[in-house]
Amino acid sequence: MGLNNWFSKFSPARRKAGMHCTLLLALCQFTPVLFAQQQAKLDEVIAVVNEDVVLKSELDARFDQVQKNIAANPKGPQQPPKDVLRKQILDQLILENLELQLAKRAGVRVDDNMLNEAMSGMAQQYKLTFEQYSKALQQQGLYETAREALRKEIIISQFQRGAVKRRVKISKQEVENYLRSEAGTAAIAPEYHVAHILIPGNPSDSRHAELADQLYKQIQGGTDIRQLAASREILGMAVSGGDLGWGKIDALPSVFAEVVPALDAGQVSKPFTSSNGFHIVKVLESRGGSALKLDQSKVRHILIKPNEIRTEPQSEALIRQLYQRIKNGEDFAEIARRNTEDTASMVSGGDIDWINDGMLPDDEFMSMVHKTPVGALSDPFRSATGWHILQVMDRRVQDATEDNKRNQAMQILGERKMETELLNWETELHDTNYIDIKPNALN
Repeated sequence: MGLNNWFSKFSPARRKAGMHCTLLLALCQFTPVLFAQQQAKLDEVIAVVNEDVVLKSELDARFDQVQKNIAANPKGPQQPPKDVLRKQILDQLILENLELQLAKRAGVRVDDNMLNEAMSGMAQQYKLTFEQYSKALQQQGLYETAREALRKEIIISQFQRGAVKRRVKISKQEVENYLRSEAGTAAIAPEYHVAHILIPGNPSDSRHAELADQLYKQIQGGTDIRQLAASREILGMAVSGGDLGWGKIDALPSVFAEVVPALDAGQVSKPFTSSNGFHIVKVLESRGGSALKLDQSKVRHILIKPNEIRTEPQSEALIRQLYQRIKNGEDFAEIARRNTEDTASMVSGGDIDWINDGMLPDDEFMSMVHKTPVGALSDPFRSATGWHILQVMDRRVQDATEDNKRNQAMQILGERKMETELLNWETELHDTNYIDIKPNALN
């Protein structure tokens, strides 16, 4: 899951809880008010959270920024009374402080690469490059502070997701019920970007049939169906239609309901008739849906890894010896059982069964799988995990549509439950940790 998605997962639940601001929201404004400068006078502790504290300057800075954000978005939620807003923000600061403490104990870390990726995503929202966005922050003296605030937001999001995900349980029956429901069918249905052309008139008119056939051949040959529809008249006969945009089947004209799902992206339907005349439909693009076919390869391999006893050159020499023994007629499975250092496939003679394209993170290994013909033995090669030889025993295309449907349903139901469980979890955190709010905290 991408960094931008982490941020979006929890904001709805926080809004439900009355928390209208996050660190990320504060980062999204180019304004010095974003991060208040350290006050010259001594700061004031307004809340103790376990072994840490929340300062009055933190609350003041966040309160000022939230007010500015609300004022800048007149179509957004109306600002609550100031005392209510300050209480909501203080609650949020306490919760963030608590979650950061727990995340630190759990060892959650965000490295600079992950942080740069998140900042690049924010820069794109402003149509800026990473360098331009960074420079804008540096010019206002906010760069380091912004990075640190963003680092905290990512840590909180990671910790939340890990902690809450363990609480979410989804039964097989829930998945089946959802897939049978109208809402489930609609959510998983694919969307199509469709264009069409209509030759209005009597479907039995041979002139219209001939024109439809001619236009079909032109579109098949690369002519833009939208341009033809925009012509309004071809060979003295009226035409209409155009780009219908994106939509699911139930949003498209009923006459297309049987035609469109049978077309892949880029495909054109043969002319078909309705009471209005002749139609030709082209699916320009498609997205979503549950249909999934996987290219799979059945593979066995032998792995030799360098270690404290065996050097890199010695490992390479050994794998080449094993390769030559197999080429000379010795049994692959027997050599694998006696020599491979892949414990998962050792007992099965190196057989790792069927693997999908992209299933393994080892790019060099998958690249060799693709290059090796069925039945052939690969040359020895080095990957991230060590030295290999492999044999592709078979290939197939596997229909994984049903599994994909269930996976999508699990994801949708999981995200719904995550919202509820997040609120429950945060309430429990608040109730089971030491929090002391000072009497003058909201003054």
